[in-house]
Amino acid sequence: MPARDLTLHVLGHTYLSRAAKPVPVSAKGAALLAYLTLERRPFHREHLAELLWQSGDALRNLRVELNRLRHLLPDLIPERQPMLELTLPSDLDHWTERAASIHPDEVGEWLSLGTGVPLSGLEDLGSPDLRAWVDGQRWRITQVVETQLSSAHARLQRAGQHDAADLISARAEQLGWALRAAPTSGPDLSFTGPDLHRPLLGALRAARGCPQVALLSGRSAQARREVISGLAQGQWQSLHVACPPDPDLLLAALLHQLGSLLPDSAERLELLRAPHATRHNVVRLWSLLPPLNQPLIVVLNDVVDPGLILPHVHVALNLPVDLLLVLCPAHDAALRDTHAALSGTDQSRVHALHLPPLGTTEIMDALASRQHAWPEERRYAYAARVAMDSDGWEPLARSLLADHADLGSSRPALLHEARDLLLRDLGWLPDTLRDAMARLAVAHAPIEPAVAAALLDDAPGLLAHAEHLKLLRPCDPVETVHLPHLHYRPSDRNETLCFASEPLRVALAATLSRAERQQVRERLARASTDARLAAHYARLSGLDAAPVATGAGITLAGAAAPLSDPAPPTPSGPRQECRTGSGYRVILEGGSLQVLRHGLFGRPATLRLPWGPVPPGPWQLTARIDALRAGPDLGPQASFALGWQVGGSSVLLGTTPTLDVPPGTRGAYYVAPQGRWVTVRGDGPGGPAELQVQAMDVAVTVTHLRAGSALLLQLGRD
Repeated sequence: MPARDLTLHVLGHTYLSRAAKPVPVSAKGAALLAYLTLERRPFHREHLAELLWQSGDALRNLRVELNRLRHLLPDLIPERQPMLELTLPSDLDHWTERAASIHPDEVGEWLSLGTGVPLSGLEDLGSPDLRAWVDGQRWRITQVVETQLSSAHARLQRAGQHDAADLISARAEQLGWALRAAPTSGPDLSFTGPDLHRPLLGALRAARGCPQVALLSGRSAQARREVISGLAQGQWQSLHVACPPDPDLLLAALLHQLGSLLPDSAERLELLRAPHATRHNVVRLWSLLPPLNQPLIVVLNDVVDPGLILPHVHVALNLPVDLLLVLCPAHDAALRDTHAALSGTDQSRVHALHLPPLGTTEIMDALASRQHAWPEERRYAYAARVAMDSDGWEPLARSLLADHADLGSSRPALLHEARDLLLRDLGWLPDTLRDAMARLAVAHAPIEPAVAAALLDDAPGLLAHAEHLKLLRPCDPVETVHLPHLHYRPSDRNETLCFASEPLRVALAATLSRAERQQVRERLARASTDARLAAHYARLSGLDAAPVATGAGITLAGAAAPLSDPAPPTPSGPRQECRTGSGYRVILEGGSLQVLRHGLFGRPATLRLPWGPVPPGPWQLTARIDALRAGPDLGPQASFALGWQVGGSSVLLGTTPTLDVPPGTRGAYYVAPQGRWVTVRGDGPGGPAELQVQAMDVAVTVTHLRAGSALLLQLGRD
């Protein structure tokens, strides 16, 4: 049976058809076909079995289901293959193809096919991972549908087919969707994947019949709006309110936003005429909601003073409605204050949620339409460099993508748009603290108390205040993140601090004049007890720098790392992330490990990733280096993308033909071509095992790591 005769239906109830007639496939069979078709890549049988069945005989159940499907779909599913791959034509494909040329008379029928709840019937099947995947795919399909509705609406409006366009806008309004304006130059980028929905899904489910409050941090206001619109999926109505600094203005803003949903009433009109935020009026405002009988997400953006919103929270949580109240603090200090203010609220109904920083696969997905002609390895490399250079900060990523056709070996300058946005977000800082941070930002090393004292009056108080506001973070020259649980804790004994991000440091340093920066560097040259660092500051400030003796070291000649054959697929799956004080981002995604860093322009900190003891025997490591940059020459400290140690055996991976290392360094050095998968092998005596990274800027990914009989990392294995 050729695949082209089949259609997998995902817009609404999930089923398979042939020539418009349903094919009798079980619910698990439909889920398997949908997973393989929508993911568009091969998977191990073990992964699919664990996804679909939570039992000890999962593999046997998978074999039974595959036999049933082979009987129905001969020749489409091969026998005795460890990896399964199948992509069927879908009704989503047919529906989107029609969008570009839909006739006005066909719009009604087209809308009826494309605006159901995607993947219905799969929500209660299989493992929690499968249910999370269904939620994520529903969001993705909904985004595709919204985009096609917007495009079709704009095209029909331009053609003067206003009745057909009105049908689309009415359907979108009924579903709670906002039609997007037609892009002026290329497709809009959306960085809102399933990893952003996952934190909010639990709160949204709990809000059914019992109002909940979510304290949401991370990402931009644009991303939060897109995430919440995607979660609504036509079942919830969402409202976004910019939180003003005055209680009366907040009451008025809520009244006007809710007015689009509420019928005119004497109560509402009276409140609009005199929106004074008395307790009585706050109660009257929220009492307008129950008759609405509409599940509602209310988002309060830029919360600064939690005292303004607490009366609204206390009333809203006692309503007999489906309601999720999302509070988005304006900055870390407001986040801390709001969290403390909510401590007296029923904590079972308060959800502290954080949207993770921008990741490589998110960027890769967002750029798919722009880079469809690129090979996958090139697309992944480009996305990894954007994720690294943006430090996971979405506005900077957008600036980089708008400004650079490609990202090379040199670090890009912080663009004006991103710098201005960073500084605007710091507008709430006291002038004294902001000026002090700008002076400290000139340093190219972690901030020690003695150095801070040479630059600032009341250095201890200012450092403590900045750390309290999370502008500065504790950091160590050697940082440890324990795998596989991503456990990290900085040492309490170390007094050194780093800026929360390198773009933040660069933006603050740029607020000083050139003369002021020179003056700070002269002070740093005198205050630094590190001879090489002092000479570095002296050179930058134009002073005569005394020659510094070069420490003894050794040079390792690199051997070419063998290319992986076949190259592994792109990592994909649920993502967990941990960030160290020095800015290393350690990411576990779909069984792979990625380390990204856009670090301080100075000596690289060392990142240790220990696993614990492993058995003796052959080991194998599959990895790729997408970026590796060294900072200023401050002594014999090697910059490498990846190190692997097990027992007394050691291997380093880099991109330069040779590597200068301190004396006593043992092990082999391999040179990996940038942006290509390589696999290195060896024999180990067993014992403690760990990976290491030591670089100013780095993007490195590991998809497979085995030591003896221990499988430490395996793509597709969560």
